[in-house]
Amino acid sequence: MAADGISRIHAPAKLNLNLRVTGRRDDGYHLLDSVVVFTGFGDWIKLEPAQEDSVAVTGDFASSVGAGEDNICFRALAAFRDHGGVAGGHSITIDKRIPVGAGLGGGSSDAAVILRYLNRTSPAPLADRRLAEAALSLGADVPVCLAGIAQRMQGIGDMLTPVDPVPHGHLVLARADAMLPTAEVFRSLRESGSGDAAPLRSSEISGSVADIVAAGNDLQAAAMSLSPDIALVLDRLRDGNGVIAAQMSGSGSACFGLFDNGDDAATAAETLARDGIWAVATRF
Repeated sequence: MAADGISRIHAPAKLNLNLRVTGRRDDGYHLLDSVVVFTGFGDWIKLEPAQEDSVAVTGDFASSVGAGEDNICFRALAAFRDHGGVAGGHSITIDKRIPVGAGLGGGSSDAAVILRYLNRTSPAPLADRRLAEAALSLGADVPVCLAGIAQRMQGIGDMLTPVDPVPHGHLVLARADAMLPTAEVFRSLRESGSGDAAPLRSSEISGSVADIVAAGNDLQAAAMSLSPDIALVLDRLRDGNGVIAAQMSGSGSACFGLFDNGDDAATAAETLARDGIWAVATRF
């Protein structure tokens, strides 16, 4: 925290290097198996003490996100207190750089950094288990974002195992011109008649990055049926020099290209951006 009491925190984009849908519970929640990493690109959160809680949103994707009590960061403040945490009022400003509804976990990452900050600064911090429960109450991706390092994520997002060795690489994030609600993508998957997938193999968890990505994303075909632009973005990524693989992240519509080096990734991102496709080069 700075001397003026204002804290500025990075909320990294979440990336699913692969994703399997291994089943569905009786309550309708799907069971997943996925290797998740975090990128150098993300939102920025500014927090400062205040008489009462408030949330404002600025940045490239501000218009796609609700402010005030509708925002997940506002709910993160409430969840922390509801689970026994002690925290005063906070004014939160989100510089929204991560596309919304794109499978990059922007809202989840924002909420997770709020929970971490509150727990670190609280006079009565929560135990790890209670903090994880607060995270899960906000959404399936919030627990893995709370962990903040590469994880194998299973179950409904509540079963986390650190990935060792931690995968690293250069990539381009690119977004198809669509905002896909996760529930619609899963409904499309069910309607396709796709069966439950087998869990990830060891090489698909801790092997080379290329092996991890090669395990695929079970939601990709379902998302493409809702937004054919995803296929176009993937084709454009595969056209880049030095590309190793291209795939969709999470439930879409964002995709990623894995590249040999940062220079090729930067060139590919610049080319896509010139053609009107949102794209950034980063690494994980």
